[in-house]
Amino acid sequence: MDRKILLGIGIGLVLGVIFMFGYKYTASLSDSQIEEKARALGMIYESERKSILKGDN
Repeated sequence: MDRKILLGIGIGLVLGVIFMFGYKYTASLSDSQIEEKARALGMIYESERKSILKGDN
């Protein structure tokens, strides 16, 4: 039973590596485009956040 599991894992890894060799990823977004998308998803900078501190009224 253990041999079959290890064989299956090994075959899966080999097939995964073969498929990944054919995958080409290019980062085509500029820094400003990445920031625009992040802001659309709710990103804010630390300096833009309002904080309420104890003792300040």
